Amino acid sequence: MSPMTGRGAVAEGLKTILICVDSYDELLIKGYMYHGSFGDGKGFSNLMQLLLMIEDILDDTGFPKATTEKRRFNTFKAEEKGTGTGGGLHEFEAKKGRLATFRLKILFRHNASWQGSVAWIEGGNEEPFRSALELLMLMDSALSNG
Repeated sequence: MSPMTGRGAVAEGLKTILICVDSYDELLIKGYMYHGSFGDGKGFSNLMQLLLMIEDILDDTGFPKATTEKRRFNTFKAEEKGTGTGGGLHEFEAKKGRLATFRLKILFRHNASWQGSVAWIEGGNEEPFRSALELLMLMDSALSNG
């Protein structure tokens, strides 16, 4: 436990999500996502699926902690999910998308959104983002012009 916060340290591999984009035809994003909490990559075939998969990882690992409760149109409560115990991303570092690869670090979940940084591996750039929308706009700029 960290003496300053009273919370345990979070493994670096649990702070990082690797997004490998294989195609971006007519703005339809497809590829694989890697995270230290699961073994193999998980495929995604559209933006909503990618965003929900990332949110599930954040909820399952409890990092970063959300500052607002999720809102829904109905009262359905999602089933409890087990949390992964993995902590390493090193085995996925060599993974690359056919079109682009992004290393995502979400540091905060304030105002019902994400804040952190995204690195475009092929472009050699890393940029901070203040919302999920800004993250998507940064990824689009790399995919559309890269």
